[in-house]
Amino acid sequence: MTNPNASNWVDRGLPAEHKLARCLAAYLGQEVVGSEATLAQQASTLAAMVAADASEVQVASYLRSLEQELGVQIPEGPLRRTMAIAIWHIAKAGQTRDRFISRAANPPLPATSTQVPLSQWLHERLAGGEPDSE
Repeated sequence: MTNPNASNWVDRGLPAEHKLARCLAAYLGQEVVGSEATLAQQASTLAAMVAADASEVQVASYLRSLEQELGVQIPEGPLRRTMAIAIWHIAKAGQTRDRFISRAANPPLPATSTQVPLSQWLHERLAGGEPDSE
């Protein structure tokens, strides 16, 4: 379903965590983060937050805690909020794509009844009679 030659990460099927880690590295400074494992863990945390319906304000609060933990001086306000919005949208785009692929691969089964056909059930109810018991 994904195209390896596509121009963007969503269509190529890359995980959102990969893109989130790259954004965090750019925002926090690669030399500060120190290791790919730390970036991957922080990216997974952000993806899980968005999956749990965290808002971009909550993502911004998490970014602030990372800044304090790593001793990074980022200007207050618009930059953090802009990065939080971008991170939220990256995570949501990945979730939406994954949900779509999952539903396409496993379509829901049609609703059926093995007891009474719908037309018979409706006819009995609309005609005002009592349904037949079998």
